[in-house]
Amino acid sequence: MFPLQLLTVFASAALLVSASPAFKDPCCDTSAAKLDLPSNQNALVTPTTAPLFVTLGVGVQNYTCNASTLTYTSIGAVAALFDISCLDKTPVFAYIQTVAFEFWSALPAGLAATSIGSKMGAPGLLGFHYFVPSPTGTGISPIWDFTSTGKFAGNSSAFVIGSKFGDIAAPTDSAKNVDWLELKNLQGSLASKIFRIDTVNGQPPTSCAAGSADISIKYTAKYFLY
Repeated sequence: MFPLQLLTVFASAALLVSASPAFKDPCCDTSAAKLDLPSNQNALVTPTTAPLFVTLGVGVQNYTCNASTLTYTSIGAVAALFDISCLDKTPVFAYIQTVAFEFWSALPAGLAATSIGSKMGAPGLLGFHYFVPSPTGTGISPIWDFTSTGKFAGNSSAFVIGSKFGDIAAPTDSAKNVDWLELKNLQGSLASKIFRIDTVNGQPPTSCAAGSADISIKYTAKYFLY
């Protein structure tokens, strides 16, 4: 059952959001927001500066079946990004991705991830995460796009395209939960680094049959933007 405390915290945080032309949360002090990385790895490195934003991603990881290996290959992701920058000092911050996934996995097919906000009483939709043709000219690259909704709507510079820099298996249940990532800026002004951590679900089945249709697997995660 969804904790009343979490609804109250979300509602309070939503009142703190206001517009700002700067690419940082204008109201929330994110200096204490903790990027909690495993100590037994060095592929992901915590920045020395405070994050500009902490977001909750709610969406799907997309896969296609490789006819040669009969395994699923990633073809990107699509997620709604909710601003949780104001929640880092609250008890719910540590497990918000798990609660969000419970809501998301229970929603009937056809309902968009954006509907999670109203279901949870969450802070405003800050933007979207999806994939675009890579600026390198090869393949696709992930983008965090704040240009069309939220406090930076209409600002054409409010995006960042990332390139994977570090990758570790999820510290718990890596067969089910997608990897934790560090990405660096490839293009855009929104952030210089992006981290995906605290992932819930998103991994595909271990095998597929030749000719299988593409699949979408629901997931949630925290995205820290620096």
